[in-house]
Amino acid sequence: MSELRNPWQLLYRVYRHVQPVLEREFAAWRERAQSIPNPELRKQALDSMNTKKFHCQGGSVYAAQVIPYVDTVVPLIVAYQTISDYLDNLCDRSTSLDPEDFRQLHVSMQDALTPGAALRDYYLYREDKDDGGYLASLVQTCQRYAAQLPAYGKIQRQVVELSSLYSDLQVYKHIAPHLREAELLKWWGKYEGTYRDLYWQEFAAVTGSTIGIFALFCLATEEDVPDEQIHAVTEAYFPWLCGLHILLDYLIDLEEDRLGGDLNFVSYYDSEQDATDRLQYFIKQAKASVRRLPNPSFHRMIVDGLIAFYLADRKVNRSQPRIYTIAKQLLKQAKGLPSLLFYVNSLLVRR
Repeated sequence: MSELRNPWQLLYRVYRHVQPVLEREFAAWRERAQSIPNPELRKQALDSMNTKKFHCQGGSVYAAQVIPYVDTVVPLIVAYQTISDYLDNLCDRSTSLDPEDFRQLHVSMQDALTPGAALRDYYLYREDKDDGGYLASLVQTCQRYAAQLPAYGKIQRQVVELSSLYSDLQVYKHIAPHLREAELLKWWGKYEGTYRDLYWQEFAAVTGSTIGIFALFCLATEEDVPDEQIHAVTEAYFPWLCGLHILLDYLIDLEEDRLGGDLNFVSYYDSEQDATDRLQYFIKQAKASVRRLPNPSFHRMIVDGLIAFYLADRKVNRSQPRIYTIAKQLLKQAKGLPSLLFYVNSLLVRR
C-alpha cells in the first residue's frame, strides 16, 4: 500500500481514481435493482440505494491506499455494502419481524466473503422471494473480487468473523421492539469478558460497522502482509474506529429515533455528559490505536473524516440542543487544517 500523508493527496486520489469506479459500479447495481420482479424487494433495493449511497462512498475511500487494485477493491466494497444496505432495509422497513428470516437473509453476507461457497435460498422464510437473481449476483460478485486479492486467504477468517457479528446485530435489533433489548443483552453476555472497556450498547454499535472489513480488504492486496499487521488493523478497528463510526451515526439520529420510537444506542447513556465523555474516549482510543498501523496517516485521516462527515450533517444544529452540544465538544478533538478540509468536503457530500 502506498503512503498517504495529507488530506489533499487523499481527496485527489478519491476524486481522480476511486470515484469513477464507484459511480460505474453503483449505477450498474441500481439498473439491476430496477429490474427486480417482486415490487416489495425492488422498492427496498432502490430505497436503500437512494438513501444510503454515502455508505458506498465512505467505504470506497479505503481504496485510495491501493490505487493499482482500485478496479478490484472498489467493486468489492460497493457490492458488499450494497448487500448490507439492502438487507438493512428488508429487516427494518419491510414486512417481517421474524428473526429466522433475518438470520437467513444475512447468511448471504458470509457467503459473499467465502469464494466458492454455494448460493443458498436467502429468502427462504419470507413471502417476497423473486429478486431476479439480484442478491445472488451481489454475493457472487463479492466472491469473485475477494478471490482476486493476493492475501485474501490470510484475512478471510477475520472478515467472516466481523461479518457474522454484524449479522447477529441485524437480527437482534430488528425483532419485535419488546424483545430486542433483552436479546441484545443476552448476546452481550458472551462478549463482555473480552471487551471490558465497553458498555453493552457500545459493543452492539461496534458490530454495526463494515469499515473494519474494508480496511482488511486493502491489507490483503499485499501478498506477504505480516500477521501482526492483520492483528493490529483488526484490533484498531474493532472496537475503536468501528465504534466511533456507528456511535456518531446514532448521535446525529438521536432526536429522529426518539420521535420514531426506534432503537438508538446513544440514548442508553446516563446523561449528555456521559455520552460526550464516552464518544471522546472512542476518539482518543482510535487515534492512539492507528499509530501502530501500516499507513498510520491514512487511518488518522479516517478518524478525523468520520468526525467531520457525521457532524457536518444538517441534523446537527441549534434546534436540537442535545446533539449540538455533544457535537461541539467532539469537534474540538478534530483540530487543524486537515479536519477543516474534511469538514468542508463533508458538507458538500452530505448536503
